[in-house]
Amino acid sequence: MDGTIKNKYIYLLAIIFIIVLLFITMRWNDYREKELVDVMDTGDIVEVFYRSLLFESNLSEFDRSISDSESIQELVDFFSQYRVKKVGLRNFSTKYPNEQFIFKFEYADNRITIDSLIEKDVVLLVNNQYKITNGPFDYKWIEDFIKRHE
Repeated sequence: MDGTIKNKYIYLLAIIFIIVLLFITMRWNDYREKELVDVMDTGDIVEVFYRSLLFESNLSEFDRSISDSESIQELVDFFSQYRVKKVGLRNFSTKYPNEQFIFKFEYADNRITIDSLIEKDVVLLVNNQYKITNGPFDYKWIEDFIKRHE
């Protein structure tokens, strides 16, 4: 009987070790540097909604959208040049209120992302905040892109 109790403790310790190892691996993966397009999950986007209003505006309506696949791919290609690293939960105060892009993606499977924001060196997605590691973000390109597609 003494051997069975000892074996149970060994199994219990092994299970605890595996759980801790999985937790550490998941946390490392969550906070490592990644491609912005991977974080945004840009694979099956069918429409991009955006607004031309500043982030701190009281209006939450998206007043424009892009749905043609070539334009969406052009935007995704632009996003693909940036790398981000998660810095924690969404705890944001703007440094560049005139250089923000606020958007929402609709996917082929009808998923819709929550309002997200890109500023010069910060990306807010869902409840997470990311730092752009190879920034600053080219806000002028976004402005030109929007003007071309209106």
